[in-house]
Amino acid sequence: MTNSRFGSLFIQLSASERRSFSKFIASPFFNQQGLLEQLWDCILSYFEKQGVLADKEYLFEQLYPKKTYKDQQMRLLISRLYQKLLEYLAYEEAISSEAQMKLYEAQALRKKQLDKHFERSLSQARAKVEEQGYRNAEYWQFNFQLQLEGSRRVSKTQYSGQEALQNLSNTIDLTYFTAKLRHICLLLTHQKVYQSQFEIGMLEEMLSYITERKLLREPAIACYYYYYYTLIEPNNNEHFQHFKVSLFEHSQQFPAEEIRDLFLLAINYCVKKGNSGDQAFIYEMLELYKAGLATDVFLDQGELSHFTFHNIATAGLKTKDYEWVGRFIEDYKNQLARQHRESSYSFNQARLAYAQGQYQTALPLLQKANYRDLLLNLAAKTLLLKIYYELDEFDLLNAHLDAMKNFIRRKAVIGYHRTNYLNIIRFSKKLANSNLYDRERRKSLRDQIQAAEVLTEKEWLLEQL
Repeated sequence: MTNSRFGSLFIQLSASERRSFSKFIASPFFNQQGLLEQLWDCILSYFEKQGVLADKEYLFEQLYPKKTYKDQQMRLLISRLYQKLLEYLAYEEAISSEAQMKLYEAQALRKKQLDKHFERSLSQARAKVEEQGYRNAEYWQFNFQLQLEGSRRVSKTQYSGQEALQNLSNTIDLTYFTAKLRHICLLLTHQKVYQSQFEIGMLEEMLSYITERKLLREPAIACYYYYYYTLIEPNNNEHFQHFKVSLFEHSQQFPAEEIRDLFLLAINYCVKKGNSGDQAFIYEMLELYKAGLATDVFLDQGELSHFTFHNIATAGLKTKDYEWVGRFIEDYKNQLARQHRESSYSFNQARLAYAQGQYQTALPLLQKANYRDLLLNLAAKTLLLKIYYELDEFDLLNAHLDAMKNFIRRKAVIGYHRTNYLNIIRFSKKLANSNLYDRERRKSLRDQIQAAEVLTEKEWLLEQL
């Protein structure tokens, strides 16, 4: 049953969600089929004891002990339970927003023509959404819904009606512009990565309207407006600086997921600029990472992705901010997921030690960790080969390069990564075994390294030459 729709959904539920659903399905308000509750109890009890989902035959026997197994009957019952589980998730999603629940409350009261009750609930809904402090597209969309409800029970005077309608129109504009600009930035980012082509309607008219009406005072419009121009005019640093200022000033006015996406958009821009040779953007990137860490932007439910952990350490190492990197590694070790914690911690400690020339400190850190992640394993092997080279341990280096080459051939390392690491091995062997006092040979090797299109250690190899 694990591969069924129900099974794949069940294993994604947290322990607290499973307990909550037990109450949900036991309630006559939500479920009037006692057999579904029994089925759920059987599934949950078996899972808690065995750690796996029971098969259908076992469940059928628990529910119908004296009957012959009927697959169609069991499938139908599980399908009904699956539908109840979907209802539960939808219900939980609906009640998760206090503001939205108050709006539903107001709508129901308006239909009952209870004007005073309606006004109170609408006011509470407005207060709830303002408490969040957000000013993104969803904020304006919710405000439109609030104003629409209010306009349906607007005051009797003609002036009030006109004012309400004008406010509705203005809010529709803000909803559209914030959502449209955000989507345009996503389209352009996708376009640059995948060479896609998109048609973007009313773009010039919208950009002109925004500047004419001075709508850049709105945080979401400003952030996405300046990022749009950062994308289409990447050599004009002024756009990026405006975007960064807006990002820092208004970071508290976006929900966690959206502000994280905005920071990552800014960081990706810095990565591209840095890779094209503008080293100033490595410092910009580190500044963005520091600002994001200070406001927990990169944490997802209190956890820091190990990819982000590595990227932040990389930025600090490139700028030689070694003291800060050391503090960061220690401070955020426990924010990593348990399965990545020790390997990510030891690897980045080794990188820091290597950057400071402390090779004997770096070696045991690389040797003791269990690097189960394939790419992290290869990164650790690459750092190890650099240390052997720096220490003039050429016998160890050659043996290590041969073992690394065999490792890559045994593993399913494909595409870019396979090409990259095989190139690193090939050029490292040439570096270690060529007569570099021969000027022509050295020039030839330099030309080969510079001509390699896929070679992440190009800078280090050229530095050794």
